[in-house]
Amino acid sequence: MFKNATSDVLQITEHKALFIKEILKDSRSYIDDIKKDEKLREELERNIKNLITDNIKYAYILYKDKNNVFRFLVDASPESEKSLLDQKFDVSSPEWFELYTKKEPIIIKHAFLQKLSISYLVPILHGEKVELVLAIDFSIKKIQEISRILAMMKMGIALILILMSVSLGALIFQLFRYRAIKKSSYTDRLTNVFNRNYLQDIESKINLNEYILGVLDIDQFKKINDTYGHNVGDTILKEVGSILLNTIRVDEDIAIRYGGEEFVILIKRKSEDSEISYHVIERIFNNIRNHKMFINTEDYIQITVSIGINKNPGKYKNFSEAFKSADSALYEAKNSGRDKIKISEDYLGIEDSSADNRST
Repeated sequence: MFKNATSDVLQITEHKALFIKEILKDSRSYIDDIKKDEKLREELERNIKNLITDNIKYAYILYKDKNNVFRFLVDASPESEKSLLDQKFDVSSPEWFELYTKKEPIIIKHAFLQKLSISYLVPILHGEKVELVLAIDFSIKKIQEISRILAMMKMGIALILILMSVSLGALIFQLFRYRAIKKSSYTDRLTNVFNRNYLQDIESKINLNEYILGVLDIDQFKKINDTYGHNVGDTILKEVGSILLNTIRVDEDIAIRYGGEEFVILIKRKSEDSEISYHVIERIFNNIRNHKMFINTEDYIQITVSIGINKNPGKYKNFSEAFKSADSALYEAKNSGRDKIKISEDYLGIEDSSADNRST
């Protein structure tokens, strides 16, 4: 019954992967061309967005970098949940890596409470090498729901294919072309911390010698969303934003939602000694860890975060380079078991640290 209920979804996803390969047929490097060409990313996003339904929550294109870290190239999620280009994607199943040797689609099943959540991974090969992964996440509650969703998907896909065959893609590109850039305030509406627009405005002006730089990521956030739903996920993002605002020092420190469940923290130095500023980040770490995140009026969960720190961002030529150092430390925290603070070792004299072994 599972096979019957999902076979059409899987076939449509595989067909979409073939269509993506056709779009990229003249490319020498799928990854480089997608990164460099914004219009190409928009076209790919429009195509995989057709896969999204009430039950198919996510559709995205990923690649694996030289450090075996999966990163986003295209994400068809709503704007409030969309991951950024090159943002990390945490994987907890070895099947993601097996995809690169098997070179064929893989189904990953996750049993959560009363529903079955499924990740379907389709490799997109360039020659004999897997270069991209088209992934969808969907859940099954009732076979009837799946049948209804599949019928809608078939109609939508058929309409898109007809339009594309008639106009060779030109008409669709004109109809769906993104014509306007949204102007937004500097405050993220969900978490009330600053948003990425604010970061883009200040990154060339801020004196990094006056701060230490932290990059914070909520551990297992995708699993939380899959288990409890997006409303709980949004609540957790709001709570983390509130903890950040209540822990940092007003008019001195800066908290920014960088994208998805990732935040940038700039903590003002009081002196040449960065330990005082470091303790602010430790308090953030522990306050989040000890906070009860209520999923309803009675039940709650407790979450953890991983944080990467660059204690001397002013030593780098710009914010982007300083961020990469902190982000690398964040990767080390994630790779060593999560629920940790790691300090960048990019320069002499800075030692690795874990909040597990420190007190606030």
